[in-house]
Amino acid sequence: MLLKLNKSLLITIATVVIPLLLQFIYIRYVSYNVDKDVYGNFILLQTFISALSMIFLQIPSQAYDRFYNTSDNKVDYVNEFRTMLVFINIVSLLFIVVYGHIMQKFNIEILFLVYLYFILLNNYSFNQKVFLLNLERKKYFILKTSESGAKFFTPLVFYFYFETLTSFIGGVVVGYLISFFILMKYMKNYPFKLNIDWNHYKKYFLYAYPIVFVAIFSWGISFSDRYFIEYYSGTKDVAIYAILAQVAGIGQIIGQAYSMYVNPKVLKMYEENRNEAFKYLKQSLQLIAGIFVILGIIAYFMPVEVYSILLEKTLIMQEYYFNTFYILVLGIFFTVFQTALSMYLQLLKKLHILGYIYLVAFSINIVGNLYIKEYGIIAAAIATLLAYITIFILQFLYIRKYVHV
Repeated sequence: MLLKLNKSLLITIATVVIPLLLQFIYIRYVSYNVDKDVYGNFILLQTFISALSMIFLQIPSQAYDRFYNTSDNKVDYVNEFRTMLVFINIVSLLFIVVYGHIMQKFNIEILFLVYLYFILLNNYSFNQKVFLLNLERKKYFILKTSESGAKFFTPLVFYFYFETLTSFIGGVVVGYLISFFILMKYMKNYPFKLNIDWNHYKKYFLYAYPIVFVAIFSWGISFSDRYFIEYYSGTKDVAIYAILAQVAGIGQIIGQAYSMYVNPKVLKMYEENRNEAFKYLKQSLQLIAGIFVILGIIAYFMPVEVYSILLEKTLIMQEYYFNTFYILVLGIFFTVFQTALSMYLQLLKKLHILGYIYLVAFSINIVGNLYIKEYGIIAAAIATLLAYITIFILQFLYIRKYVHV
């Protein structure tokens, strides 16, 4: 049993570490070699895709995780959600057309690539969950590593040769196509067929619809600042802020390892023994909180030269940009922890509470982003940090007062 546990843990760690190494290469190359206007525009497109994903995919995603272990026929269950994706892909095309009309800075070719990117991304994300929820960690490791190649390797190869925005996003699309073929090989035991069950869809919707509001507010907190920066400071500052945020986002590796190892176990345990699931969740949260405190101290006192391995040296050596970076690091820690904490509300079907909490945090964030005009990108970092601290505090107070675990 111990050997099996250690093997599972090692595969989980590898699932995080290998993509992280690819991300290091990606950030380093982007920081030093990619034109800031090109990368800034790519971030704007990526931010839009994130918005589509949060609006359209949050209800299916939350319901998928929550009810997977209660389903009797896994093939039918998976195909219910695959069928949803067919309709989501159709509707999303309209949103992409409207976005292109509003922005007036991206041609039809780029918008078409964005559409392909969105289709591949949401289908890949959903289907690979089968292997995580089944605790088939080796297959999940291969799929996550392949996806990381799509996000961090192929776009750099294409940009190296062509040095355009079209080539950058085209590289992402090609990478996801390759990954999708690998995924389909693993999905042979889950043959696709249209499967519509309105009673099930109603159950999923009633359980997870509050998360749509959470998703919209969450996108506003995490990504809307890119558009504020574009408006007040310009595309180059969007690129700089995004690069700083990506390096700070390395702190999410703890959250990724946590969610891949802890969340499936908690969901499975909850169906068998409620009290044991809550006990395990509490211990896991205490552990990750301690890790973040230690990492926060290390991140502040680490020599700035270390960060120049990934970040352009002339940038990170400036106090203004270093302070912005460190605030983003703290924001990532609070982001990961409050997400882990929300598992209580997910298990007890109290997701609607998150909607109210995120609305408060979103309002704080929007007001904070207005100060970008006066103080620059550091205002965006502070606004995001304050928003996630607010979410953590309000969740903690609610769970402590109303949830008896």
